[in-house]
Amino acid sequence: MIPRKHKELLQCIGKYADKLGLKAWVVGGAVRDFYLGRDTKDIDLTFEGSPESVANFCIRTWGGTKRKFSQFNTYRVVLDNGLKLDLVQARKETYARPGALPEITPSNIKDDLFRRDFTANAWALSILPKNFGASYDPFGAKKAIDKGVVKILHDKSFSDDPTRLFRAVRFAGRFGWTIDRKTSQLMQDASREEYPFILSRERVRQEFVKILEEKNVREIFALMERYELLPFVYPGLKWNDVLAKGKGVSAKLGLCACLLEASGPEFLISLHLPKETTHELLGAWTVVDEQKSPAAPLTQLQEAVVRAMCPGLKRTALEPCFIKGRELREMGVNGRNIASVLDRFGKLQWAGRIANREQALSFLD
Repeated sequence: MIPRKHKELLQCIGKYADKLGLKAWVVGGAVRDFYLGRDTKDIDLTFEGSPESVANFCIRTWGGTKRKFSQFNTYRVVLDNGLKLDLVQARKETYARPGALPEITPSNIKDDLFRRDFTANAWALSILPKNFGASYDPFGAKKAIDKGVVKILHDKSFSDDPTRLFRAVRFAGRFGWTIDRKTSQLMQDASREEYPFILSRERVRQEFVKILEEKNVREIFALMERYELLPFVYPGLKWNDVLAKGKGVSAKLGLCACLLEASGPEFLISLHLPKETTHELLGAWTVVDEQKSPAAPLTQLQEAVVRAMCPGLKRTALEPCFIKGRELREMGVNGRNIASVLDRFGKLQWAGRIANREQALSFLD
């Protein structure tokens, strides 16, 4: 089941782990995608024992970068060829309270699979030389995949980690799977109990960004509406076909803000995006909201958002306003009137009634 393109690398890692006396598996979503014949550039590896030496071995052998997440004894290795490896020590997780980050203790592969979000992702393949590719499937991952079902592993799954609510609809939408009846009921209960409000805005943003990265965004939004998850991202958020025009996550976020109208700026600020991205998207929202040509040139992202929201605009509508405040002052326009004159000209240019600078000047005569 392990594809040829990854076989040599995983065999090499398995041999090294075996020399260290570590048990080693490829696990989770990578195994699911191997089975489905889908390409993946993210591979999760689990070891019974510390994976630090294996992470260093990967860097020495194939080149790349390494990052350690000390609280989870996890190493993320990005190889020079772009392949991402997450190497973790098999562990058991307990949650002190709903939504909290887990407390972990070293354990075995069965406990490690049990901490996964859904049965379809609780599957492991050995990468040791003696049984390379051998399947370990204690919770019925293959059966769930064959049936096309999203199913949690235990009843406290959503209270332990409410981000799984967003992942459930994302996987269902991506693969066209159905959500298991009991899982569906527990999702409704979790939504009713407002578990996602326990999450930080950063964690909600991360899940929403992953949803916007999916191809079947429309279907996922429909599932989010069904399970009443959209208000946890932002009140009033809903699907609109204009979102399908967004090329990339940032454009889709900008479109969401524009569709929220007056609440758009608060939505963007609440996501805690990088300041530069927030500022850029707020600029696009402002142009759409004011319906007038901008004072300064738009970025490529801003123009994409505005054109998606306002199709049919003439090219000159999005060019910087042909008349500047400095020029108005030189023409003797009273300082208190400059802003209103610029506003008027910006709206005329937006509407296509002013097509060039000469026409703009003629309005001043």
